[in-house]
Amino acid sequence: MKKTFLLFLLIISVNLAYSQNSFKIIPPKDWKEFQKSDIINSVNYKYVLPEKTKQDIIKNNQSVQISRFGATSKNGTYSPNIQVLLRPNATKSISDFKKSLEISLKGFSNSLEDFKITDEFKEIKISGKDGLIAKFEGNLKTNNGEKVFFRSTLIAIPVDDTFYQITLNDTKIDSYEEDFQKVINSIEIK
Repeated sequence: MKKTFLLFLLIISVNLAYSQNSFKIIPPKDWKEFQKSDIINSVNYKYVLPEKTKQDIIKNNQSVQISRFGATSKNGTYSPNIQVLLRPNATKSISDFKKSLEISLKGFSNSLEDFKITDEFKEIKISGKDGLIAKFEGNLKTNNGEKVFFRSTLIAIPVDDTFYQITLNDTKIDSYEEDFQKVINSIEIK
């Protein structure tokens, strides 16, 4: 009886472990985390998403902001930042996933002045998973009509019926390109 009970507990533990994904990212030194969703608990920037949360995202066709980090200082008007979203993914292959992201990325041309894709989507391996990376830039208009230049690296990593979207934003004045490469290398998905 005791062995049966232990086997039952082991099966439940294994099922719980496989029904959750964890995501880990390490931001640049001295950056602050802000506007984190209440449903996500953080321990050293590691997030575990229960299956129910992922299913709610898919069912409601919405995204959940897992985390957002901002630079603690800046020289220009735009504040460099990193955003991590979990979004629904209805595609079944990396090529279909790429096509849907290309269409979505081109939609930015409606909201950004001088929008330009500087690096088209290409495949990348992150934490052993297939993903995509692209770079773009443009100008945002401020409330007083000033144009603020920014550039962005977008990474998308499909995991089952969802995908992680990591957006790393900076400017030429406040460049974090080297730091962003370290952030990309820190990403773990289990």
